[in-house]
Amino acid sequence: MKSENNINSAPPVEEIRAAVEHIVASRGFRHSPQLVAFLRFVVELTLAGKAASIKSYSIGIEALGRREDFDPRIDPIVRVEAGRLRRALEGYFADEGVGRPIILEMPLGHYVPVFYYRKYPYLASKLAAIVSRKHIKLIDAWTRPYLHNWVAGLGRRGGSNAS
Repeated sequence: MKSENNINSAPPVEEIRAAVEHIVASRGFRHSPQLVAFLRFVVELTLAGKAASIKSYSIGIEALGRREDFDPRIDPIVRVEAGRLRRALEGYFADEGVGRPIILEMPLGHYVPVFYYRKYPYLASKLAAIVSRKHIKLIDAWTRPYLHNWVAGLGRRGGSNAS
């Protein structure tokens, strides 16, 4: 018997791959081949059950094209790109991916991505549409960025504390 997908279950591999394809086709990733290579590398290893082999050295060599003598203690490229990837993912889920049902995060201090279902994808997309409307006078330029961040946090673990 097939189990229902809910917030607490991990999304199926096919859905995760579809989410990754949507992410890499977005504005923030389209013109950044290093971020795309980094993201695909860590996602595919995680989906293949090889998350333990995701290390800065393997990312540098396999995803970022560094030479075999690459030393992650000297060359910070993996840490720098990981930070860029985290910010790009955060930006994606706050903008183009706000209504997407699957969230992909790479926790700080780790290179292994985490996948889970957004708690309120419909609500998040509707609120994002309202917040994005420039003609709404109730949401002025000062509060709009805060509302964008709040909407982006809907469905994230430890997201909005609003009841």
